Amino acid sequence: MRTMETPEAEIAAVFAALPAREVDNLEALSRLCPDKAEAIVKTTGIARRRIAAEGVTPVDLCVAAARRAMEACGLGKGDVAAVVFVSFTNPARMPCGAAQAQAALGLDSSVAAFDISLACSGYVYALSAAAMFAQKTGGAVLLLDGDVQSAFVDNADVATTAVLADAGSATIVRPAVGAQPWKFAFATYGEKGSALQLGQGGKVKMDGFGVFRFAAEEVTALMRGFLAEAAGESFDAFVPHQPNAYMVRELARSVGFDQERTWLSCDRVGNVSSASIPVAIALNAPSCLGGGAGRLALCGFGGGLSAAVAAVSTCGDCAFGTVEHGK
Repeated sequence: MRTMETPEAEIAAVFAALPAREVDNLEALSRLCPDKAEAIVKTTGIARRRIAAEGVTPVDLCVAAARRAMEACGLGKGDVAAVVFVSFTNPARMPCGAAQAQAALGLDSSVAAFDISLACSGYVYALSAAAMFAQKTGGAVLLLDGDVQSAFVDNADVATTAVLADAGSATIVRPAVGAQPWKFAFATYGEKGSALQLGQGGKVKMDGFGVFRFAAEEVTALMRGFLAEAAGESFDAFVPHQPNAYMVRELARSVGFDQERTWLSCDRVGNVSSASIPVAIALNAPSCLGGGAGRLALCGFGGGLSAAVAAVSTCGDCAFGTVEHGK
């Protein structure tokens, strides 16, 4: 395992944009597979899923979250040094989503703006890039992460319909002299990529058992190794990707985090791909972190197959919140 550090950065805000439409998972699945619906909801722990209105894009959701995050941090349009946009479902291939967001937010033309398409591990990858940009430029970085997966789901496929949902997020990363270094580790298993895929013009296809086995074996080993190297560090919370509540709890148990320190979001919003980590932070941090400062252990895993783990910090005046999109 290779690890890397990015010094002198902190998270100043995390906001989630959730579509106003909530789908009752039991009710929806009862129409699709009445004999299995109750068991699926019980096993996955996903009671409700957020689904975007037709025509809403990941950029739309992320921009809504970004406006609130920037306002909460007092960031002006000229204070942002870079925009990093994470999504695998944005309908426009060019211009990139980051450029679309820069225009929508009216940010200065001097910003760096680029996309990352990694699905479930993308947020952790993007945090490493955001921290480096913040440290090198001395400016704030706007990390946008969102997906509208409902547009790419076969509604007759229980494996995906039962869990996948939509959300956007905005995280502000800023330089912080003397801050505790952030730490990262990454892993890629491209030979196993068929377990979770989206082809050109197609629908998301998932081998649920294959993804579960990946989480139970390779991802667990990566997280254990990372925590062993970080021995002596104290974490306020474990925030993994949220494929379903059962997998989150099993992963947490396997790497040594109790239920109280393991943050969930999928039970309330569904599996929203890489945005599940910032959504979980936005939903849980206000009640769990008190003043805002905290050390978080993150773990993103899925499409690729890919995994990324990190130890990052939120600042003492960190702002958290949610936006209801479409109300």
